[in-house]
Amino acid sequence: MGIMWMAGMSLYGVGARRMGKLGVSLGWAILMSSTVLVANLLGLVAGEWKGSPPGSRRRLAAGLGLLLVAIAALGCANELAQ
Repeated sequence: MGIMWMAGMSLYGVGARRMGKLGVSLGWAILMSSTVLVANLLGLVAGEWKGSPPGSRRRLAAGLGLLLVAIAALGCANELAQ
């Protein structure tokens, strides 16, 4: 996990630099959203959500969908800022 965290921070640095003026702030938001997204998707694949109520899984799906929309919106905002 430590190696993956350091690799993520390194890639964040490279990506933030390439994103331009807003890269540092938008890049961090995208990195944290991606972390939550991937962790929950891996939890779904591993079966951690198997016994949860259907309402909880619907809220999880809605939240993950919202994160995807937010990541896309931040990417578009960065494009418009340049």
